[in-house]
Amino acid sequence: MRPAIHVMERLSRVAPLGVRFRDEATGTLVGDGLEVSAFPLGLPAARRHSIVNRSGIHVLMDLPGLRDLEYADGDAGDDAWWAALPARRPYTVEVRDTLGRFLPCAFRADLPHRGLFTPDCVSSPPSPLSPNEGPAVPLYSAPSRQSAVPMAVLRAELWDQPMRIPAAWALVEATPVAGGVTARGMADAQGRLALFFQYPEPVDFAPGSPLDASSLPAGPPLLDQSWALQVRVHYARRTPVPQLPDVCLTLSQPPAGVWADSTGSPLELLEPTLRYGQELVLRTQNAPQSRLWITPP
Repeated sequence: MRPAIHVMERLSRVAPLGVRFRDEATGTLVGDGLEVSAFPLGLPAARRHSIVNRSGIHVLMDLPGLRDLEYADGDAGDDAWWAALPARRPYTVEVRDTLGRFLPCAFRADLPHRGLFTPDCVSSPPSPLSPNEGPAVPLYSAPSRQSAVPMAVLRAELWDQPMRIPAAWALVEATPVAGGVTARGMADAQGRLALFFQYPEPVDFAPGSPLDASSLPAGPPLLDQSWALQVRVHYARRTPVPQLPDVCLTLSQPPAGVWADSTGSPLELLEPTLRYGQELVLRTQNAPQSRLWITPP
């Protein structure tokens, strides 16, 4: 028989930051392969790296300026402890993908933060692809990403026409005209975009049981399916171009004009046609090097 255990001392430790990441293309959570670090605002030399737990949550600890709070006392982490905390301190969080699937990004977090953290700019509304997954920071596909499953792909090389420079970190939205989820993608520092998203519902092909297939309306086969899209670009020129785009600044960029033809004038949106199994490449007609010209507001 084992002797009774006597607790001599209880030590509580509070993690100042816990954060998850979501693949914006599929809505799935991403934990492995990410390099996540945080440092006090303006002090990158004081950087600390995260550890990943079994739930795919990146946990930041031993952050400069918060170590005393982490250990506090035996009641650290309860309601009274959080209510009595002094003002939070600002930190910068940076994210890089060592597997080359996603673009890097950064965001500010006032710490310590109770529960999973998400910047206010992305906390509402939740992703339509994963509405029940809870707080998570979106990650956008890198131009070099390869998809293991059939997905629609929209590509473009975005070009800031007035300044004749790449439209770095521009945000692009694609919405099926017939209705459906709006897909979001982001260009990299060179203006290169790869927007992966789920194919819209087949046209004239009603979902249902295979047993009822004889009663379904006739529609084109899958390989002949096509969908009309509305594509909008959001862009704010930043000088110098940041190495890592801030998540909230990226999502708050204003609408930009898009050139369908180099001899025309910028439009509010483009309306291209997506075909199943074919990459949709957007470019301004007659523009050199197959670029898509845009004009910031």
